[in-house]
Amino acid sequence: MEMIKTEEGDDGRMPSIHIPLISCLCVTHKKPEMLKRVIRCFDNQSYPNKQMVIVYEEADLPTHQFINRQVFGSNIKVVKIDTVKKLTLGELRNISVKEADGSYVCQWDDDDWYDAERLTEQMNHLTLHGKSGSILSLWVVFDALTQKAYLPRRYLWEGSILCKREIMLQNPYPSVPKGEDTSVIRILYHHGELSIINDMPHLYVYIYHGNNTWEYEHFKKIIANSYELDPEYTEDIKAVLSDSDDRQVTD
Repeated sequence: MEMIKTEEGDDGRMPSIHIPLISCLCVTHKKPEMLKRVIRCFDNQSYPNKQMVIVYEEADLPTHQFINRQVFGSNIKVVKIDTVKKLTLGELRNISVKEADGSYVCQWDDDDWYDAERLTEQMNHLTLHGKSGSILSLWVVFDALTQKAYLPRRYLWEGSILCKREIMLQNPYPSVPKGEDTSVIRILYHHGELSIINDMPHLYVYIYHGNNTWEYEHFKKIIANSYELDPEYTEDIKAVLSDSDDRQVTD
């Protein structure tokens, strides 16, 4: 598997470069300010061939109003779900995968923060190891309520998945309101589809803000198995979360 392929032209000119399209899948719900931040993270990605797919439900008025005020580029696709029945998070994630135009898809949750090199590093890693996907075993956790940052124990952090779209279509998310990605990642791992990145926690900051899908008890279990990061690193995280430019967390 090659991430970049070159083909020599018939006219002898420089070869063309083909870079797979990665679709960043964002299922969002009533978090317009956080959505704004992850759109900024998407725009800042160094990976050149990218798309963002934003999925939200018609009844979500705050998101609808935010979307209507924006002027997006052609690489941002908005999918509004018109339905009377409330869909589960698993069902919404499956819709996002189906709506993606990329040959690869990347989970892009609305309440976290992503380093500008995330797509590039994850794509390079899976290409180097000949896998269909890549996932982080370490990421940074930030508690917005206490303003503390942590480095949790090693784990296959489901939210960091980047994988071939066809593989995700073959292994759809179950129709559950939370924890929908755990079984999918286990299947991909046991089938040998994943390249595990063990040394780049700075690529992803998972944020607890009090209105996450998982309740605080779940978050406390993560913290109980984590190292608290030093004040200087924590201040760096606070800065990138509040900034509008392309700052990065120190690795």
